[in-house]
Amino acid sequence: MATRSSSIRVVSKGSQGLGARPNDFQRFASMDPISQGRTIRDGMDAIIAERVARELLQIPLQTLLASLGLPSSTILRKISRKERLSGSESDRIARVLYIREQAADVFEDEELAAEWMRRANAALGGMTPLEVLDTQPGYDRVRDILSRIAFGVAA
Repeated sequence: MATRSSSIRVVSKGSQGLGARPNDFQRFASMDPISQGRTIRDGMDAIIAERVARELLQIPLQTLLASLGLPSSTILRKISRKERLSGSESDRIARVLYIREQAADVFEDEELAAEWMRRANAALGGMTPLEVLDTQPGYDRVRDILSRIAFGVAA
């Protein structure tokens, strides 16, 4: 992941911060880790959840929210009111962005990466990578599996 010193700071609700613009996924990926952390803590625009589901994973928003353990009524309300996600909600969305980017690097194809995230995985006890991203241990395990795939080690 490239590290460029660009800081996106959302200052008020409905500010059209990270999540509402077409190139936001690339902007987030190009941020340095400290700026990414600040963006997560400040809260991403709630619309990013819908965009991640539709544009990156080709799944219904409800499926994404259920997989991440996010309350759909709360997120849908925040989307309709153009509010920001909380820091913890943004963190779960960021995990999807990180894993999707790593998977795209490993598989060298964005559609294959999305498909892999939606497919049951024996190394995850039959769950999909997306379904375990709601916790840090699940996130760590998915990253480990991707690293093993990248280096040709059995997962």
